Amino acid sequence: MTGKKLNRTADTQLSLAEAQAFLLERARSRGVQLEVFAQREQHTGVRALKGEVTSFQLSTQQGVALRVLRGGAWGESFTENLSEAALERALDRAAENAELTAPEAGAALVDWPPPPALDLSGEGLSGVTVAQKVAAALDLDRVASGADPRVISVPYGGYDDSVRDWQVANTSGLQRGAQALEATLAVYPLLSENGQSKMDGEWQFTREFTQLDPTRTALTAVERSAALLGARPAPSGAFPVWLSGRAMAELLGLFAPMFSGRMIEEGKSPLAGRLEQLVAAQSVTLVDDATLPTGQRSRPFDAEGCPSAPLTLIERGVLRAVMHNQGTAARAGVGSTGHASRFGLSGAVSVGHSNLFLQPQADQAEAPTGSFSGIQLLGVSGGHAGAHPVTGEFSLEASGFLFERGEQQHALDVFTVAGNILDLLRDVQWIGPELHWTPMGTGAPDVLVGALSIAGQ
Repeated sequence: MTGKKLNRTADTQLSLAEAQAFLLERARSRGVQLEVFAQREQHTGVRALKGEVTSFQLSTQQGVALRVLRGGAWGESFTENLSEAALERALDRAAENAELTAPEAGAALVDWPPPPALDLSGEGLSGVTVAQKVAAALDLDRVASGADPRVISVPYGGYDDSVRDWQVANTSGLQRGAQALEATLAVYPLLSENGQSKMDGEWQFTREFTQLDPTRTALTAVERSAALLGARPAPSGAFPVWLSGRAMAELLGLFAPMFSGRMIEEGKSPLAGRLEQLVAAQSVTLVDDATLPTGQRSRPFDAEGCPSAPLTLIERGVLRAVMHNQGTAARAGVGSTGHASRFGLSGAVSVGHSNLFLQPQADQAEAPTGSFSGIQLLGVSGGHAGAHPVTGEFSLEASGFLFERGEQQHALDVFTVAGNILDLLRDVQWIGPELHWTPMGTGAPDVLVGALSIAGQ
């Protein structure tokens, strides 16, 4: 660092590694306990409509987030300006904020053991040209637009990729970094028939560009949308419900916060005080695993540098564990589970899931739906207002089909499905063999439950 400083001005932008090293050096010289989270993310986004590219975005964001620990209190700041002067100011702000913040029991900087070796990049975007990315978006739009004469537009969809590099280091000796790459396709075609319009969609996530399949993704989205045409009003009452893997995974995403150690210690989870108790049907095993090679939210370590490892939250119906960062774990008298999370550089360190999924039942060849009469639930929406992790209650807009004696009758107009997530988990009667993932980092197989409340519009 010393030799390089001779050629710098106060405004010279450092690399992330240089910025991190500079901050740690300054903190140590001042006797300050400091954690530095550094991140750089490159993103490409392409949107196409009616055979033309309507939007092309290429962006890079980088910066550092600081946490100073003083007297048991955390002081936080961040900056995207990586000059020495700006970094010095960010360090000052974090130290000042620590003076204004209440101490937090268990707060500490830890030099964690080494994380697992995860390859989250591979050869994914190596040699992939801009033209190929644009072609993927155009193919998605072309296939979706031409797959069915009832398609009137493809208003949402496109291609996205990102390459994310991040490092965590602290004055206690921790120093580690990682990279993750992803490429995604998503498309939502709008179909119309006899004055009725319906829209559904499909998405695909991969770390290897060559695995993307715009044709399959578009055709699946059109098929799903077309199936909803001819919808009729839904009945009202309590009905047996066959949740698709997508619908079940969406519910898990909405209620993942109830497994947070922070939510539990604050009394904001229905799972508070229920460790080692039966909270679900014995067929239910729920796992969060940040080490899945193809998991969308996989990571070798969390936002504090704690190594990732699979965590079984519910095992055969019994609540075995909850998710912790370093602080919530210390206050609960357990070890961190590696679930410290950040939502951007400006976000505070909290607790969040990685790849959360309901374990499928591999020995179940097919659903026992031969005599099923009830509602098949395809998906839910409106979680920002209709799902309450504090109580477990939900009342959500949904799409689906009416079944009678094992036969699909017709699609249903948008209806409301209501219940309690723990009641639902206790009422699970069958779990399918195949996982379906959502962009929320949650996965589930198809599930049959005895009853949920349905209200037609």
